[in-house]
Amino acid sequence: MKIKSFVFLLNLIVLVILTIFIYSLYNQQQNKLITLISDNVKKELQDTSYIATKFLNKSNQIYSLRAVLDRKIAEDKLIKGFILAQNNKPILISGDVNLKIPPADNIKYNINNITFEDILNKKAFVINISFYIQNQKQNYNLYLFLDKSKLNTLIVDLRNKYLILYLIIISIIFLTMHYLVQYYLINPLIQIENFAKRKAHEPKDSLIKELNSIKNAISISFHKLDSTIDNLYKSTITDHLTRLGNKNYLIKEIQKLINENNEKFCVVFLDLDNFKELNDFYGHSIGDELIIEVSETLKKFIKQDEVLTRIGGDEFVLVLKECELNNIKKRINFLLQLLNQQWVIREQELTTSASIGVTIYPDDGNSSEELLKNADIAMYEAKKHGKNDFVIFNNKVKQDIDKMFILKNKLKKAIENNEFELYFQPKLDINEKIIGCEALIRWNSEDGVVSPALFIPLAEKSGLIYEIGKWVIFEAFKQVKKWEENKYLKNLSIAFNVSVVQMKHEHFLIDIEDAIETVNPNIANLDMEITESVFMANKQKSIHLLTLIRDMGFRIDLDDFGTGYSSLSVLKEFHIDVLKIDKSFIDEITYDQGKIYVKTIIDMAKNLHIKTVAEGVETKEQVDILKELGIDIFQGYYFAKPLQKEEFEKFAINNLKKFI
Repeated sequence: MKIKSFVFLLNLIVLVILTIFIYSLYNQQQNKLITLISDNVKKELQDTSYIATKFLNKSNQIYSLRAVLDRKIAEDKLIKGFILAQNNKPILISGDVNLKIPPADNIKYNINNITFEDILNKKAFVINISFYIQNQKQNYNLYLFLDKSKLNTLIVDLRNKYLILYLIIISIIFLTMHYLVQYYLINPLIQIENFAKRKAHEPKDSLIKELNSIKNAISISFHKLDSTIDNLYKSTITDHLTRLGNKNYLIKEIQKLINENNEKFCVVFLDLDNFKELNDFYGHSIGDELIIEVSETLKKFIKQDEVLTRIGGDEFVLVLKECELNNIKKRINFLLQLLNQQWVIREQELTTSASIGVTIYPDDGNSSEELLKNADIAMYEAKKHGKNDFVIFNNKVKQDIDKMFILKNKLKKAIENNEFELYFQPKLDINEKIIGCEALIRWNSEDGVVSPALFIPLAEKSGLIYEIGKWVIFEAFKQVKKWEENKYLKNLSIAFNVSVVQMKHEHFLIDIEDAIETVNPNIANLDMEITESVFMANKQKSIHLLTLIRDMGFRIDLDDFGTGYSSLSVLKEFHIDVLKIDKSFIDEITYDQGKIYVKTIIDMAKNLHIKTVAEGVETKEQVDILKELGIDIFQGYYFAKPLQKEEFEKFAINNLKKFI
């Protein structure tokens, strides 16, 4: 800020403060004046009404009251006159003979609460006079009229007095400040400025010690300036946590390699798998320590003339000089092995892996932006392959990305055009009697049926899963409601799946409540299926959300049990009603080890009073073993694949007739 601007701002601040101060004084005086006038009006009306009562009680004394009212007007210059009225008809006028009773909206009736607006705008103030003569009630109204011209003069005089005071004070302050600031601040500062620009010799000492300190510090600052600039530059290209280069440094180094020669080099985009979940679950401080450990491992991996940077939360980019295809594959595989390990941080065991995308200059791009973008694309392809993998960018990868982009646009239109359909896979109890089903979504696009394995992950990543999940909930509710009218199907339950993305949405509970209100299904026949990934988000928030859902009447089913982060404490804290054992464990049940694992899950669930469902049952042998182990419910191709609504209803009715 320039000195002139500073002085102007300083003057402005003084002006504002002084204005506020004088205005507050003026307001106080005005309020006192208004209070005095309002109190006087009230007192005059009350005193006069009391005197009037005495006169009115005596016959033929009403006109004797005029002398009293005239004396009141003579004593108080602000009072213009009085009117004594009965039944809104004046019977006595004192003061200005032209006074008339004004309309009701111009009269102040409540004289106990007279405001500034009332004094300015109301034409009259009134008090009621009531008394009895020979047992007959007499009612009079006494109107008081203020002299508005004298009142306005009084208020204007007060305002002018304070305005003159304001102008005098502010003139004195401004002149004094201008001299002091100019002599003791501006002139010395201009001398110091010229000294700092090397346009003048060192000025003499000022009366202000701080200015002398600034002058002395300038010469020292000249010597430190170069090193400060150098450190500042380093901070703009360095990651604060790992002290590795950041994205600015990376782009600079890639551009340098492009400019220096046409030799090939590789850009390796690395992203830690499931880092966000680990960070949320264990806390950001442990997550930061993990990032530091990973960066130390990567430092040992790269060679002296190669580049290592951290460009985001869990994203690292390496620039490698060896780009012969077989060599780069060997190095990246070795890097994956280095990162696929257990890290012990603050006595917590964290397991990580990485997904890696690779681009080669100049084959996959001629600029840092293009190389990084394509490496990022390749990295996401590696994640789609199941993570802990790498993908080298090529035209096929680009074509696959383009296909996914097209599919995403089609998915948006599918939501608008209602191209989805619910299929139902039966669930049977230990006696092989159907007790319900799982609702599974199918997409009937114009190009044919699209696999849920393809479009559900895309929907979750793009955020479209919320609208799709909302549609599934409404359709499941409507189906339960419809089956209530069928004597065979009325007790069947429907389990519908809810994704973590869907549950995190701020309107999730509101939309469920709307669906209940709109459809009015029997909630006892509805199961909400969640996955173990729910537990990796905010634990307390998840417990609270599931408690609210259970309070609505839903059962909570835990899907794919055993494949994620489940534990005994989680099952107890989240109050799970149904445990679905993942198909991967059912596939191994014919082996002793697999049978032991499934039995352990079933026994644990029984002790916690949780029902168990075996998913993916495909053979008679699996059914027999599961019955022996005490499973509660079966689901799988051995009994039926997911069926369209009409097929499912036919299957269910035929099954239930056997048990009648």
